[in-house]
Amino acid sequence: MTFKSILLSITIVIITTTTYAQTENNVDITPHWQKDESHAVKINTTTVDSISGKTQKFLSTFDVKFNVEEQTENGFKIAWTYTNVKLALNEPLVENIVLAKLINTKLQLKLSAVGQFEELLNVDEVRISANKIIDGLIISSKLNPTMNTQFKAIKQLIISNQGLEIALLKQIKFYLFSFGYNYKLNQVQTNNIKFPNPFSGQPFDGLEKVELTKLDYKNSICVVETSKIIDGKTVKIAAIDYIKKVTNSNSKALNEISNAKLLITENTMQQIDFSKGLVQKSFFKRVMKLGFQNRTTVIAIETLL
Repeated sequence: MTFKSILLSITIVIITTTTYAQTENNVDITPHWQKDESHAVKINTTTVDSISGKTQKFLSTFDVKFNVEEQTENGFKIAWTYTNVKLALNEPLVENIVLAKLINTKLQLKLSAVGQFEELLNVDEVRISANKIIDGLIISSKLNPTMNTQFKAIKQLIISNQGLEIALLKQIKFYLFSFGYNYKLNQVQTNNIKFPNPFSGQPFDGLEKVELTKLDYKNSICVVETSKIIDGKTVKIAAIDYIKKVTNSNSKALNEISNAKLLITENTMQQIDFSKGLVQKSFFKRVMKLGFQNRTTVIAIETLL
């Protein structure tokens, strides 16, 4: 498995918050959706790769329609469908490439009563479709070893239900990221988290901060922001071990990684209409500075109507 294929690792973070009685200083974020309700969503993903001083930027756009198929006291059944995709030339994120070929495929989601993701209901159907797509991509990428390895890696990943969710539901889970919690204005919630190791070792320990930075009851608008940071020293130790394995302890490569400044951070922002339970604007940014390869990934989501 190449280093690039390992970058498929996606963070799944569970935010724990303190519960308060709702007042003008705090807010519960939950969906207020009705059966047959429908919304259009626009998603832009930007990836900037820097390798050996050469920088490339890739922008892909996704149009989504989500429908509320069922609404009960126990939760929601949602149909999330990609209706149009404009994929960047040479898009480096294999999950984006697969999603682009799942256009018009209904992803049926079960959410809790407070809007938290519970399961992909038609997981077997989606896996069959995704496997056919990935098999075709593996065949067509034989002359591109890097992408070929990544397609083989994602095929292995989606064997399990959890792996399929990691590979294909990142945008959906980010849309639902803030639902199901109570947030208090200007109170920073600090959480210890586990962050996937891009070098395939044990997860990194990290620190996450969550804060409600804006609460406008008059217009029913709130803003939730989060930040995550992984200790660079821990990342460097893992990177050195990885370089030793894949280069047979090449001294030049080890020297380069030892002198590099390594960093992994994530920042998110969600502006939510809490009276409707709709994410108006959402922003995710991950920066991975790993010495021999640096990558910045940005996801921007907007509910259009």
